Amino acid sequence: NALLDFRSGGKPIYAHIEVAGNQAYYLASVADTIAGIAPGILMINGFDSEPVFLKETLAKIGIEADFVAHGKYKNAPDIFTRKKISPAHREVINSLLDEFYGRLVEGIAEGRRLEKEQVIAFIDQGFSTVEQGYQKGLIDTLMFYNDFKEYVKALSGDSARAKFISFNQYQNVPQGGLNISDENLLAVVYGVGTIVTGSERQFGQDGLITSDGMANSIRKAADNKKVKAIILRIDSPGGSGAASDVIWREVKRAREKKPVIVSVSDLAASGGYYISMAADSIIAHPNSIVGSIGVFAGKFSWQKFYRKIGLGREKILRGKNADIFSPSQKFTPEQRVLLRRFIMDFYRMFIEKVAEGRHMSVEAVDRIAQGRVWTGRQALELGLVDKLGDFDDAVQTAKRMANIPEEQGVRLVIYPRIQSIFERLLNQGMAAQIEMVFPAVRELPAPLRSVINAIPYFQPGEALYLTPLIIDRGLLP
Repeated sequence: NALLDFRSGGKPIYAHIEVAGNQAYYLASVADTIAGIAPGILMINGFDSEPVFLKETLAKIGIEADFVAHGKYKNAPDIFTRKKISPAHREVINSLLDEFYGRLVEGIAEGRRLEKEQVIAFIDQGFSTVEQGYQKGLIDTLMFYNDFKEYVKALSGDSARAKFISFNQYQNVPQGGLNISDENLLAVVYGVGTIVTGSERQFGQDGLITSDGMANSIRKAADNKKVKAIILRIDSPGGSGAASDVIWREVKRAREKKPVIVSVSDLAASGGYYISMAADSIIAHPNSIVGSIGVFAGKFSWQKFYRKIGLGREKILRGKNADIFSPSQKFTPEQRVLLRRFIMDFYRMFIEKVAEGRHMSVEAVDRIAQGRVWTGRQALELGLVDKLGDFDDAVQTAKRMANIPEEQGVRLVIYPRIQSIFERLLNQGMAAQIEMVFPAVRELPAPLRSVINAIPYFQPGEALYLTPLIIDRGLLP
């Protein structure tokens, strides 16, 4: 979108490719001219989803997952409780892949002026050389990068005076034509990571959104009289139900003082959507993941593992269900009834607040909830978001809602304050400890690392608003 916006100003875009996958070529397809080296590689091969199921793996060491979830599509616990994919899980993944794949094909076809069938046929090859891409119309010309630079200079009309500037030089060019006033401030509160109950000091550390941390940042922005509107930049798969509710309440309070706009980055799912739904406006990219309105809770039973290693345990209770979250056994039938009643209270609260925030009936929300995730494009059609767009669109919406003239610029005030590298090193928390013990965690996609780092913060039996899907954005357009 940013490249298309740049090109609409009448300036050409040139791209050079040596090796490109789905994402890189999708961006390059916007260019007026694409060059590449003949022995280069094009890995434009579509998308692959491979859900993992650990029920039998856990069983081999004597651990049983025991969860209760509400919502046909609330399949976050499935990784631990099933041997294979459920029909509902398969339905959602197919729906998402159709959206992502369709956007990739449409974008390339439009950018290269090709028929969709031609693009699909090229993708189905799996991988190709750049030269094969040239033969199929995906590349315009073959040349090495140094030759390509001279070629671009010649196209400028004055190759003797033409020069290249670095990205750092480019981004430091001041914005022209904007009258920026210190009286026109927009607060940007970043909600990035898994939502947990925690202090302000932990907010933004270890890939976590803490309840007190984000709530306090929103409150400070709301109380700052120079701040005309608040933008919540959300990228979260959800987490603790109680922590999400603390943040939701602060969003509602802030709205009483000034406009609050949500800008969805990759994810505003489950608890991530919960903290978004009270805003005046929600803006999401077409490929954002939104929704997953559902809840689950449970535990792992280590009873069989204890037997395997000969560990004996005796139980002495005070209270009929004092052992409800004990790891030494699965839930009894009576305890499962209690747990289901517990999570249904959270689910009803969730859909009632969605209905309030989105001006829908509870019944209408329930039909599109059930733990299902939607793309931003689908969420717009369902009424879960107000507009498709990016962060710049959120800024323009905030200016309009705050009655700031379009010709005036604004300053962005970031919450929480960005820490220096030395502060981050000094404040290394639970994530550093987990990754020290399990180095393989560092290799996982960032959203999944965030969830793993949050596990020590979840309380036994805590109701979780957590999305069942982890998206590796490196693979998507």
